[in-house]
Amino acid sequence: MKDLRGYRHEYASMELIEELHSRIGVSSRDPHDANYLRGAFMRRYRENRNLKLALDLCIECGACLTVCPAYISTGDINNSPLGRLRLARAIINNEVSAEILSDAYTYYWQCLTCRRCSWICPMGIDVGDVSRTIRSILYEIGLAPRYVAGVIDNLETTGNFLGLPPDVLKSIINNIIDEIRAEKGVEVRVKIDEPAYALLLPSACADYTVAINTFKGYVLLLNKLGIDFTISTGAPDITNYGLFLDERHMKLIAERIVNEARRLGVKLVIAGECGHGWRVFKNYIIPRLREYGIEGTHILYLAADAIKRGFIQIDRSLNGNAMYVYMDPCHYARGGDLVREPRFILSKVANNYSYLNEKPELAICCGGTSGMLAKEMEDLSIKYARLWYEKALTKNADYIVVPCAACKLQMDRVLPKLNRAYGKDVAFIGLMDLVYKALIT
Repeated sequence: MKDLRGYRHEYASMELIEELHSRIGVSSRDPHDANYLRGAFMRRYRENRNLKLALDLCIECGACLTVCPAYISTGDINNSPLGRLRLARAIINNEVSAEILSDAYTYYWQCLTCRRCSWICPMGIDVGDVSRTIRSILYEIGLAPRYVAGVIDNLETTGNFLGLPPDVLKSIINNIIDEIRAEKGVEVRVKIDEPAYALLLPSACADYTVAINTFKGYVLLLNKLGIDFTISTGAPDITNYGLFLDERHMKLIAERIVNEARRLGVKLVIAGECGHGWRVFKNYIIPRLREYGIEGTHILYLAADAIKRGFIQIDRSLNGNAMYVYMDPCHYARGGDLVREPRFILSKVANNYSYLNEKPELAICCGGTSGMLAKEMEDLSIKYARLWYEKALTKNADYIVVPCAACKLQMDRVLPKLNRAYGKDVAFIGLMDLVYKALIT
């Protein structure tokens, strides 16, 4: 068994933690207060039905060990659903110590919260939810990853993952419009901070940086469908790292989108390619939008419907004869109910395609979600990534198709290293990239 205590997220500064605490009304605590950890955990245990059921029902059958990407990749029992539940029980049993506190921070943040374990567990236990609960308690006593806390701060102060100012966002969008004109020979319109029928939510962590063609796919599709849409520089991002740290921050970030939708007077909000962002959007933001008579959808629903109804013309030959292997984002397959539409789209825009996961509910996580994109966690995330990478090789993949921003960032950093190690040349691409290339103008 390998010991992964050396893989640990760098701590956020207390100054940043206190600033984040102030936004949700939390009083800062001693970051080494083990007694508070147990007291807070016991309160959550009594109040959170999922947490109580998880700890009370687990029979340690080990089924989760057969599917957990973290455990399969590392062999460390502590870095597994079973190990994380044992650690939670130790806290309940008042075995809290400096070592337990250190292990809680280390191992609950090594969890991908991908929820793959919940689909194989005979009791239906969701250890991802346990991990998020204990992370929230650790955060209350001042222990949170610098990377995750920084992203949340950016989202809450600027509305986007990277903290890009409005003039930079506008410049990126205008450059994309120019590229579409040059590549497709058509004029497209993108409103910025103007009232419109729909609000488009790209993902600033990928669609504005490493996946520009994904963004082009959104813009071209919406223009071809005649949908009047706008992008808000106040909420240009569907990313929501609050999901990984604390539900109160998740709601705070989500409400920014709701408020912008109301301010701009839209009737529809369209989510871009982002796994965890879509999970929050579907399960929290859409119900909130409906309170104000606004609907929400995903760009892939629009694309699939447009293809089925013949509203757009597609020439799949424009995507060549490469082998495109579709990789279900874990938050689409487990928590987002977005499985059939992406596969239908792929079948219409690619000559040669396959699926990484025959059972979407057991989709393999990219290894970069839930805060694992932090620089100091790169080596561990590469260990996680080998699981899907080696399976992609068995599918003879030229491209891995990933309609998820975190997956794209993860692949942007790990594929070059894995390709060198294996002597291959696998690339990644977004699904809307393929729509963009195949769409006849």
